[in-house]
Amino acid sequence: MRDEDVKKIFEKEVNREDVKKAVEKGEEILTKVRGGFLSREFAKIKLLVMMVKDYWNEIYTEVPWHSITAIVITLLYILSPIDLIPDFILVVGQVDDLLVLLFAWQLIQEDVRKYAKWKIKNGFTEVQYLYDEAFGA
Repeated sequence: MRDEDVKKIFEKEVNREDVKKAVEKGEEILTKVRGGFLSREFAKIKLLVMMVKDYWNEIYTEVPWHSITAIVITLLYILSPIDLIPDFILVVGQVDDLLVLLFAWQLIQEDVRKYAKWKIKNGFTEVQYLYDEAFGA
């Protein structure tokens, strides 16, 4: 998968229905990731699912729309069985999911870091583990 292919994925426009779908499918996404090739990236994906849910529920809205867009595109791409490389092709089929995640992470990691720190500061101490795993702290 070339950089141009990954960049094209992020050219999609996201609307409220897409955000809602990402929120509704959050647990399904986490289940898919937990047992697969992306399991070592679970903390990042869990933080993304939490962040988009808190955004949707208007609990945490201090996030730019472009970060929400990147999160939604990433989560829905991971969930989708129709990828550039289909997921049923073992390991190789999930490499594109990983590339999409890593590309998005580069774009939004500071916003995710702020969100995770906010969660921890507000008493969600279980987020500390996710933070340490995602940011290598």
